[in-house]
Amino acid sequence: MAAVLDALAPYVKKLLTGMAEEEVSMLLGVSGEITKLEDNMESIKAFLADAERRRLTDLTVKKWVRKLKDAMYDATDIIDLCHLEADKRRGTTADGSSSVKEKVPAGCFQPLLFCMRNPVFAHKIGSQIKELNQRLDDLHKEADRFKFNIGLGSNPEPRILTDAERSMQKTTSEFNESAIVGDKIKQDTRELAQLLITSGSHNIKVVSIVGTGGMGKTTLAQKIFNETSVQEHFKVKVWLSITQHLDDVELLRTAIEHAGGVHGGTHDKTLLTRTLTGRLSTGRFLLVLDDMWSEQAWSRVLSVPIRNASQKQPGNWVLVTSRLEDLALRMGASFYQHHVSPLNEEDAWSLLNKQLPLQPNQVVGTDHLRDVGMKIIKKCGGLPLAVEVVGGLLSTKPQSEGDWEAVLHHRAWSVDGLPEELDKRIYLSYEDLSPQLKQCFLYCSLFPKATRILERNVVPMWISEGFIQPQGGSSSHDDQLEEIATEYYKELITRNLIEPTEEHPITGYECTMHDVVRSFAEYMSREDSLVVRSRIACKLLAGVAFLCVACPWGRQVNSFQKNGPL
Repeated sequence: MAAVLDALAPYVKKLLTGMAEEEVSMLLGVSGEITKLEDNMESIKAFLADAERRRLTDLTVKKWVRKLKDAMYDATDIIDLCHLEADKRRGTTADGSSSVKEKVPAGCFQPLLFCMRNPVFAHKIGSQIKELNQRLDDLHKEADRFKFNIGLGSNPEPRILTDAERSMQKTTSEFNESAIVGDKIKQDTRELAQLLITSGSHNIKVVSIVGTGGMGKTTLAQKIFNETSVQEHFKVKVWLSITQHLDDVELLRTAIEHAGGVHGGTHDKTLLTRTLTGRLSTGRFLLVLDDMWSEQAWSRVLSVPIRNASQKQPGNWVLVTSRLEDLALRMGASFYQHHVSPLNEEDAWSLLNKQLPLQPNQVVGTDHLRDVGMKIIKKCGGLPLAVEVVGGLLSTKPQSEGDWEAVLHHRAWSVDGLPEELDKRIYLSYEDLSPQLKQCFLYCSLFPKATRILERNVVPMWISEGFIQPQGGSSSHDDQLEEIATEYYKELITRNLIEPTEEHPITGYECTMHDVVRSFAEYMSREDSLVVRSRIACKLLAGVAFLCVACPWGRQVNSFQKNGPL
């Protein structure tokens, strides 16, 4: 059900409460076992927030958390089995129609109650609940040696904004501009744009923008790509986000589409290469390869069509962003390398201010708040992404000295032993999320890189997964759940954990996830989630609760080779 421990426990307890209300315990012949299971969940819930935090740096706690999650997943499986048995006995088909195999008593609307009329099945479920209770008893006793902090509670749910507050939120264009600060990026944009439009050589040339993750490489590349002089100079302009798990056919088809061509649905690499060459040959072209991790996309897929097309007309360029210093050299082309520098403190402060729900310079006028803010800035190391994420966190807090001091002195800054995939600035923001919002954030990492996370798609997904719970004890009306899920989505945008690319008045936002943020989310959910990409073999690990099959271009999944029980 969920990867976040202190969100999973309340969900399981709610399901168990439903079983108790349907008087299943009496029919199972295990009087008190379900109540005991509820009590176990309630007592364990007190220290789950601390366990969830400590699992990242303590291997023994991590193993304990894994066993507890397995037990909770088993509890949800038991309830699911009851519903499936009820459907089977009713004769419900896969499409929801009814083909009754057994007469259902009139007015029977309780599937759990109905399925327990099968004594063999009832005994099986009863035994499983007893065994589950024993496991939870043992885990509770084992937890004593960890001395968990029972006072370390989970963060509260974000509240639903009023219409007035919602009207103050930034538009997509304002979000896009909120990453642009200082004269340096403007100067770099002008210089690199000028470089691109002055070459008249038939030889392909490469501009390589190099820097660490979150340094602003993509932001600079986007500024250059959108420069008026660049847009007017190049007839064909293609932007490709390069994934680490490269699919040659997928990459070629994407390039053809972005170049304004039609691939015709073919998977023939030779034909696709010829089609891309033809599209690039129609005029001077600029190809952006964003976030390249190796030269494979170039040497294996793009080099031939680009070099062939370059012979048709002069002045073509490839613009690359990468963390690798020697990538352009390995591409075997003439190149110019540009290193992205960290932000200076004043530019970082300006960037932080642009994330806050205030009028320009409102914080600047508060001397002590600025002093605290500059101390926070220093912890961001000049990385624009870090400043944006921390600024997004601050934007959800009251703009007071006490609240900013709390962020400055948060324990996340000083946690030792975090894996390198877990940036402390992103961890700080993650720690501030409620359990339910953490689930929604981690779920976004299941979407393939460069895939837009559409509000209209992901909101019903979160609801169907059970991530969205009614607030304030209200009933779970669909409209209210959708409203809460929509607020969660916008909260992730506000915190700069997902980045809006478009906004539509009816269908809502479209967002992407920064690669550094994605790496964080993938690491946090790696034991519960598995993304299977087409043409790439993988092993289905025990404990996986989410399985996402990334199958581009309408391909169907033909088979899974089962190497063990799912």
